[in-house]
Amino acid sequence: MSNDAFASSEEIPNHMIVWLDLNIGRREDYQRLKAAFSSTADPQHVNPIRLIDKDDEEINRTVGFEQVNFEGVRFLLAAFTNVERCVKFLEENQDKRIFLITSGQMGRVAVPLIIQKCKNIFTDPVTNESYSFIYVFCHGIDRNMDWMGEYYEYLAPAFVFDKDLLVRMIRDIAGYFVVESKRKMAANPPDYSAAYNRLTWAHTLYDRYRTMEDNPLKKEFAEVNNLLGEAETKIKSSLPDD
Repeated sequence: MSNDAFASSEEIPNHMIVWLDLNIGRREDYQRLKAAFSSTADPQHVNPIRLIDKDDEEINRTVGFEQVNFEGVRFLLAAFTNVERCVKFLEENQDKRIFLITSGQMGRVAVPLIIQKCKNIFTDPVTNESYSFIYVFCHGIDRNMDWMGEYYEYLAPAFVFDKDLLVRMIRDIAGYFVVESKRKMAANPPDYSAAYNRLTWAHTLYDRYRTMEDNPLKKEFAEVNNLLGEAETKIKSSLPDD
């Protein structure tokens, strides 16, 4: 789908998955789940790992992998077992788009602090509407309904199964890239190369979502393909003639 002639090598996804859980933050726990998130939610990873394949040898080869850009401090997956450290990390990365996963127990303490200290992370800077990019992953949903109800506009539906959370996050990230691509194209001056990059990432993620959920996403693909065509035409017209 991607055309290297139009994609800028300097453009990388400006999103991070931050996971707050007493167990998920330890490298020795949930290694397979962390590996799946690291690979599947990054559109530049060409071999996504499927959660359902318990015997997949690739999972073992990628266990414990968190991709880090030292200079840019960009994480594909950052895990925490401590609420204060997690909140501090979010405060220091308010220029990034954060997709936050939290256990119900830690979310009860963390979410009020996060909304108090860095609400803008989960607020659209253009429309001022809230993003539902906080994902509560727990088995006792009923025990957490009291506090979740107070912050419902920032929360995706609570999840019990990891695969459900994964596919929802993939679709949310893809949708976010589409919105950002439209804004790049409508900017003055427009940035069609950056828009093209985000659209190719969105296409890749939608394709993985379609595979996992057996959902054709006809409307989403039609929109992305139309926008890709428009961006490609604009980029070609701006190139010098040979």
